[in-house]
Amino acid sequence: MIINMRKIDLSYQKNVRDLGGLVGFKGKKVKEGRIYRGGFLGKVSQKDIDTINSLHLTDIIDFRGEDEFVSRPDYRFDGVTYHNIPSMKADVKKEDSKTEDSNLLWFLGDNTDGFAHMYNLYPELLTHDIGINALKKFFELLVSKSDGVFYYHCSQGKDRAGLASYLLEIALGVSETDAREDYLLTNEAMEIKIKNLKYMLRNEPFYNETYEKALEEVFSAKVEYLDHALETVKAIYGSIEKYLIEVLKVDVNKLRALYLE
Repeated sequence: MIINMRKIDLSYQKNVRDLGGLVGFKGKKVKEGRIYRGGFLGKVSQKDIDTINSLHLTDIIDFRGEDEFVSRPDYRFDGVTYHNIPSMKADVKKEDSKTEDSNLLWFLGDNTDGFAHMYNLYPELLTHDIGINALKKFFELLVSKSDGVFYYHCSQGKDRAGLASYLLEIALGVSETDAREDYLLTNEAMEIKIKNLKYMLRNEPFYNETYEKALEEVFSAKVEYLDHALETVKAIYGSIEKYLIEVLKVDVNKLRALYLE
């Protein structure tokens, strides 16, 4: 069971948590209040604003594509530096970029196999030049400030941010078991998302059992997706450790010195 992963209670974005408390290299714990993962922060109440301000963030890292962060920008918090580093080769279609769910829903109009779509997408996020450059920048930012407090996200905090979280946790020496459990923890928030989407779409003419299954597969964090991405990385680069150090150029020692205690 994951130790001390504090969830941040927001009114709309339900997939936000502090990486603090995870056990890393040589039994040291990830510092609390330094690194937060989640989904986009465009829909915030005054209570949410107060809650996020209380985290004392210095930087927000947004893995979404330009169509997403331009049409649905994060709320601008005073004193926070924003970094837009798209990590996906193909983001939402411009004509479909009306909601934060668009990048996951647009292809389902033809009842596409949701599992196959996500299964094939995950390796691309780690091996395509755009994904690699985004992750390199992500790790560079994390070690750029000795007192930085970072929040990083994509749309749902599930795929792009989920893979970044897994890699970050492995770099910090967190066990594969705990890093995997954190990835799957996202499903607690996604269950709410899936339920709401089913209710919203149930009367649409295209809605049927095939579409519903695809929707569930697209909005779920599945070990098959994660494992396929990791196995692809191992096949190409030899190991996750080599990928982190030789491809992403992660300064593992500095990262651990900054975020473990």
